[in-house]
Amino acid sequence: MTTNRSPFHIVSGLALAGALLTLAPWGACAATTAATTAAAATHGPESNASMEEDEVLVQKIKTGALQAMSDEQLIKTFSQLAPQTYSGYLDVGVRQLNEYELWMKREERLGGTWAGQPFVNYIKYRHKPRQVYMKWLKDSPKSGQEIIYDETKRKDASYGHLGGLFNITSMWSAIDGSMAKGNSNHTVRDLGMQSVVAILVDSHKMRVKEGQPTAPNQIEVAKVNGERTIALTWVTPAGMTGAYAAKSKVYVNLQQPWIRMIESWNERGEMIERISFDKVVPASFTDTDFDPKNSNYAF
Repeated sequence: MTTNRSPFHIVSGLALAGALLTLAPWGACAATTAATTAAAATHGPESNASMEEDEVLVQKIKTGALQAMSDEQLIKTFSQLAPQTYSGYLDVGVRQLNEYELWMKREERLGGTWAGQPFVNYIKYRHKPRQVYMKWLKDSPKSGQEIIYDETKRKDASYGHLGGLFNITSMWSAIDGSMAKGNSNHTVRDLGMQSVVAILVDSHKMRVKEGQPTAPNQIEVAKVNGERTIALTWVTPAGMTGAYAAKSKVYVNLQQPWIRMIESWNERGEMIERISFDKVVPASFTDTDFDPKNSNYAF
């Protein structure tokens, strides 16, 4: 069952793909309220009207009420939201996650060619300051490859090595250089749910500024690897400037206010990327987690 609304575009900032999301307990109500207030400042005056909706959805997540809804109830609930609530709700969610471990699969159209096999990655992510450790896992293209990015040391480069037989030496590489582009159309700074949500927030602001419709084109219940989600589709309207994709579909997790998966298409109807956050575990890291000298790494 689906419902249709006027078109709107959501940009995705990464490329990854599908499996089961393991979830940790949600934070305290006071922290949620503070994060929602901060989200209002991020979104601007119009966000004040959706703050209450943000908090209601978060409470439904915490009590399990959202997950317990029927497909029809879910669609009705999300169809009645103010347009700015979609990004605001997700923004509240990721504000609770400054540090976390992330398992993901990702597919992208690189150099005009769709990848035949998804990359499978394990990531340690710290948002402030931006620090990332990333490994390509077994049975994935480029298995064994590792990179570390630490903006406290260098903002323009990551340190890494290739996988397999080519793991000869580790070196610094520009985050937007040829080595990086061989793995993704995005930089290492885009790894993490914060980057995706920030793009959703900015995308909404841009459409408001240009006077474009901001509600989802379609709302439906869809399964990702057997897991039920609410899927929101935005189509870029004619005359829209600065849009990343012609169409994007965002799958929203029903157990946490997080994005489960994102898919985007170009104007020819070709999928350009698929993003899936398979397992997210809040964590508390030390400096050694982002140090190439860590004995658990192969730098």
